[in-house]
Amino acid sequence: MDVDEQFPGTAPLVPEAHMETHRHSFVLPGEPHAVADTRHRVFGALCRWGLQADSDVLHSIELAASELVTNAVKHVGSKHVSVDVQLCGRLVRIDVCDASHELPRLALPGAVDESGRGLIIVAALATRYDVELTPTGKRCWAEFEVPLQALRSPNHLGLTDARTPEGKVG
Repeated sequence: MDVDEQFPGTAPLVPEAHMETHRHSFVLPGEPHAVADTRHRVFGALCRWGLQADSDVLHSIELAASELVTNAVKHVGSKHVSVDVQLCGRLVRIDVCDASHELPRLALPGAVDESGRGLIIVAALATRYDVELTPTGKRCWAEFEVPLQALRSPNHLGLTDARTPEGKVG
């Protein structure tokens, strides 16, 4: 997949002229090791882009990405899973695509159920999330607002004087 490709059916992240945009896309086999590989790749990319390694938001993004990939691997049995990580200003978006047209349902698992909590975790951690059908399967995505204190330097993203992209003091 071309890393600059726009995904049909989603609102693209549109940076203001002064904001840096970063993107990292990869495809993994639909096997259990894909979950750990996703965590490592997402963590590495976000740290390279200026998020602090010990920030709560980075760990939330990492956990949500692993839950979305787990759903694709465990419940769908996809042969391949594609993951796209984007940082635009102070917004991180994770997209996980698989070949199934079966939409996951947010439901409360029973007290003794060993699985079924992935989307509940994603919903609790993300600013926004959704699932969309695509011509080749589905896309599960989650977005996270990154607080200024989670950045190594606000200037890294083109933000100056500790102001948000909207010009408000963060």
